[in-house]
Amino acid sequence: MTSLLVLTTCFGAAVTVLTASGWGWRAFAAYGQHSGGGEGALTVWQLIAHVEKERQQWERQGRHQLREPEPCWPDNDAPAIPPLELQRRVLDSLCRS
Repeated sequence: MTSLLVLTTCFGAAVTVLTASGWGWRAFAAYGQHSGGGEGALTVWQLIAHVEKERQQWERQGRHQLREPEPCWPDNDAPAIPPLELQRRVLDSLCRS
């Protein structure tokens, strides 16, 4: 009688495990798959390679090249600096607001 109880318990556990693993397999089999990105779509591996390439380029450039360069104006195209009186009037009007 005891062996029959042990056999039934093991059989029930095996059926439970197989059912759960079958359900898990079917439920998550499509996980990570895409429904067709279309023409020219990038894969995950292509995106990873692209990011790695950008990271290597940044490392080679150094920190000083990450900033935007200051625009150098030719003498004839330099923006005109408004007179000091105009700057004061603008500042006063902004302070009043």
